[in-house]
Amino acid sequence: MVRGDCLWRIAAQSGVYGNPFEWPLIYKANDKKIKDADLIYPGQMLVINHHPSAAAIAVAIKHAKSRGPWSLGTVEASDKAYLAQ
Repeated sequence: MVRGDCLWRIAAQSGVYGNPFEWPLIYKANDKKIKDADLIYPGQMLVINHHPSAAAIAVAIKHAKSRGPWSLGTVEASDKAYLAQ
């Protein structure tokens, strides 16, 4: 990762998912490395699940579209609920 990267942009890349709304898949796969989905850092090495199930994709997209307001440095309750699924 480089400065300016975010989960949204990473998920949107054609070599990753090609859909920015699938960013929660990256967050969930790296929940031990990423404390706040809104804060990732240059040099972090993230795991990308290149073959998520259709059900996992649907849940991730639903979360991304309904996440609600966010703020840097705070883990939103909706993110905690998503990770607990």
